[in-house]
Amino acid sequence: MVAAAQDVLFALAVGTLTCSAMLRHQGRVSLATLGRCRLVVLCGLTLACGLYLWLQAAVVSGAPPGDAGPAVVTVLTQSHFGVAWVVSVSGVVMAGLVGTRESRPAWLITAVGLIVYASGKAAASHAADAGDFTLREAAHVVHLCATAVWAGSVIVAACELHRWDDSSSAASARRVAFCTQLSHLATAALAVVIVTGLLNATQNMAHLGAPLRSVLYGQMLALKLAFVTLAVMLGGYPTG
Repeated sequence: MVAAAQDVLFALAVGTLTCSAMLRHQGRVSLATLGRCRLVVLCGLTLACGLYLWLQAAVVSGAPPGDAGPAVVTVLTQSHFGVAWVVSVSGVVMAGLVGTRESRPAWLITAVGLIVYASGKAAASHAADAGDFTLREAAHVVHLCATAVWAGSVIVAACELHRWDDSSSAASARRVAFCTQLSHLATAALAVVIVTGLLNATQNMAHLGAPLRSVLYGQMLALKLAFVTLAVMLGGYPTG
């Protein structure tokens, strides 16, 4: 659950960033709101990372979660996961340093921080089984970022459009322009998700010693494909 919460918070952070960039000509009120939301999300992501580290320390030490404190230092200093965790949290801190500021330099710093976070997540996953700084790990970083762009931008945009004032023709035109940008971005991100996802699946299945449907990885892969297919179908469903 904590890992899933991290994924959702990461997607929301990326979504607020991409929507800020697309809305830069729509007025400062929207940007200020998105900036505050992004800072709150990043604070939540930092807390989720801390909780995840604590739970991992409990698993490694075999101690109950309430007694895992002494094992945290050991995990941080003597494990590959600890190094990857430090990288991830450093990225979140970097992304949050700009606060609620909305400008191109601030967005760039935030984007770099989020990429660093994704790099740490990839380093703590099966993508790093063959070592760090490999093509497989790089592909997983791209996959994580593209997934966050695809899901996060759509979620945040839906919330933003819900409170959009369409009382004037100019506002309506801006809404159409924003939705067009969003559609192009989501389509491109989805294409990257599919390509990198296939690459990841190919690499992972090469090491399976049992039929795909009989292992947890295969079942989770099928579930992910089902959700992606459903999302694509809903995205293409005519609404008007």
